[in-house]
Amino acid sequence: MKLVHTSENVVFLYHLKNILDAAGIDCVIKNDRLSSLAGEVPLTVCWPELWVKDSLKEDWAKELVQEALKPANPDENWVCENCGEQHSSQFTDCWNCQSIKAF
Repeated sequence: MKLVHTSENVVFLYHLKNILDAAGIDCVIKNDRLSSLAGEVPLTVCWPELWVKDSLKEDWAKELVQEALKPANPDENWVCENCGEQHSSQFTDCWNCQSIKAF
């Protein structure tokens, strides 16, 4: 087994596990219930850890995790495919023709 990622946020770590599971990478989360030890032992020792069972898939798993950690680019504008109107990224519908943004 190989350690792929640690995080203080166990919910996010389970999200990463779901991403790896969907890609067919068998993985497990360790230390997900050690938060009660925080203060008794160093905080980072209590953090949950995401481990990949097949060491041959470690690099692929790390790539998927890094992709998931990339922030979304909220500054990307989009152009309506129906009428050609430009919109800021926060809008999902065209104000001009009411078409829905194509993803």
